[in-house]
Amino acid sequence: YYDKVDLDITNKEWAKNLSFTECNLWFFPYCNNKHYIMICVNIKAERFEVLDSLRHKDFEKTYKSMAERVVQYAINYMKTQFADKTVRWERFSWFKLEKVTQPDQISCGMYVIRWMRHWEGKYNSALAKDWKRIDLINEERECLMLDIILDEENLERERIMKEATKYCNMKNKKKELKGRK
Repeated sequence: YYDKVDLDITNKEWAKNLSFTECNLWFFPYCNNKHYIMICVNIKAERFEVLDSLRHKDFEKTYKSMAERVVQYAINYMKTQFADKTVRWERFSWFKLEKVTQPDQISCGMYVIRWMRHWEGKYNSALAKDWKRIDLINEERECLMLDIILDEENLERERIMKEATKYCNMKNKKKELKGRK
């Protein structure tokens, strides 16, 4: 599957107007066997950072070649954007986050979203404490779902709201019937 994904964005119409000369962190979420990881190109720290919420021990075998490929595409694209800025890619090292472990087997996507929101290129122990709390992860999952559903750009918003209202009414009727028995 991965070999069929076109990561070369240098000729994509939507990418032509992007300006990344001021960006220090580039995020590349990646899914492998239903598990999401984040690959971050940290320009300022000169590192390729792999953020894996399950802390896979077999990174070299499972992710390294894929991560290198993603990074190579990123470098190729950045070379077109950083024409006036020298980035010495050969000086970049690999960094693998070892301090975050998700408390379940299904929240890796939420970790990737949180990394895109909060990662600053270094481990934040205060934030990491919250990352182990499944209730906070579920709360963030619910907020994200509501943001998507309630967004004015969501073409299915009205239909979903009607279905949700019907569902709530049906649930309330069932409670009423149980209360009468």
